[in-house]
Amino acid sequence: MSLRKSLTLITAVGAAALLLAGCSSSSNSSGGTTTTTSSAAAKPAETKAPAIAAFNVGGLLAGNAKPSYPVGDAGKIAVVGQATLVKDSIGAATLPIAYRNNTGKAVAHVDFTGAARAGGKLVATGQSQGSTPSVLQPGEIGFAFLYFDDASTLPDSGETYEFTATSSAADASSYNTTGLTVTEQTNNGTSIVGSATNKSGKALTGPYSVDVYCFTGTTLTDRVGGFADQDDDVAADGTVTFTVSLGDTKCSTYTFGVNGYYK
Repeated sequence: MSLRKSLTLITAVGAAALLLAGCSSSSNSSGGTTTTTSSAAAKPAETKAPAIAAFNVGGLLAGNAKPSYPVGDAGKIAVVGQATLVKDSIGAATLPIAYRNNTGKAVAHVDFTGAARAGGKLVATGQSQGSTPSVLQPGEIGFAFLYFDDASTLPDSGETYEFTATSSAADASSYNTTGLTVTEQTNNGTSIVGSATNKSGKALTGPYSVDVYCFTGTTLTDRVGGFADQDDDVAADGTVTFTVSLGDTKCSTYTFGVNGYYK
């Protein structure tokens, strides 16, 4: 090979090597300063609770109570308050609770199970016996009570509770829960008497529960309940009436809802 061809070949190989080296570099040069760019893996978005809704934003509660509760855990139906356990004369007990819908969508048919512990030991289990309002908007507060069949080993104080909630989509499917709008109500000291109208636009069926939650100031203290006088189908814009006896329960500050089922 001639000297000229050898020099030409060496020059071409050297240029190709420089070109490849330049393409493989991830550094950018400007004015003699080298900077290296990199992209970090995107972090998953955190689940945030919806904004706290005004009390009774859905308009299905009546009464004069205006309680305030913390936000609660995001992304779930979160228990945010509870009354003192109320024991009865036959060894059972009820526990009224307040909860917030932090799922970001309207829900219905909210149910709870509860496990009670004392000193770390499981001592009682219970289930909710209905909730109100039966349709709960995002960020809205609702109320329920858990019934414990055997509370004989529950202490008078110091117990802790673990709650699990389930719910349905807030739609008009058959036997899904919905609320009636209270149109009249009177607390005469011994009973709450009133009426409620079906504003759902659909036919409803009973039984129609009336759940009253009592307060001392803004503190939840107790629950009493009953049923409407009617238990058959109620057409759209139809009305039910009710009387709920308060018995010995102090309930001058209260809230309540009337709940039925889509036919």
